[in-house]
Amino acid sequence: MEKIEKFKRDALAFPDKARRLIVHNNETLVIANNFILTAKEMINEIAGSYDPIIKHAQAEKKKYSDPLKEAMGTARLHVTSYLEDQAEIQRKADEEARKIEEARQKKEDEALERAKKYQDQGMQEEADEIIEDIPLPARQPEAPAIAKPEGLALKRIVDTEKINRFVETTKGQAQIPGIRIYPVWKWEIEDRSKIPSSYYKSTISTRG
Repeated sequence: MEKIEKFKRDALAFPDKARRLIVHNNETLVIANNFILTAKEMINEIAGSYDPIIKHAQAEKKKYSDPLKEAMGTARLHVTSYLEDQAEIQRKADEEARKIEEARQKKEDEALERAKKYQDQGMQEEADEIIEDIPLPARQPEAPAIAKPEGLALKRIVDTEKINRFVETTKGQAQIPGIRIYPVWKWEIEDRSKIPSSYYKSTISTRG
């Protein structure tokens, strides 16, 4: 009974603890999530102690379970608010990066097209000058860990066709971060984490 009495005291104090939670980074996110799990475990403990012994004590059980459920709801609001804020920050950053990359990609495509025309005319020196001025993409930024909906997976694969076109046209004179280009103008992935996002393409798959 001493254990149950302690659960009672702790349960009544949980709503106030939940209101004092502040979720502002991954560490506090874990703390809030553990708080929710602890409240859930306590609800199960209280139910397991009361149900088999006192079937008529539903009101008593509810008295101590309700504060825990209230605490879980409050903590979930903190977690949801934090995750929504992080998602919005990431969305804005991705949008800005996309605009910058689109502008850079346009310049790259135009430069490669001009260089190819010079190469076709045997004017390699002029083509080399254009290639040297091609703006290289920025390194792929580190993305924060974000929970993904269960059953949905986003797979990012290297766009080999685009890389082959770049390597063939530049003949190894311009480098792509994260990729080693050989003198025979072949290439292999050296560090996947450094490859710019513009050299990836995405496919969506679902798990049953």
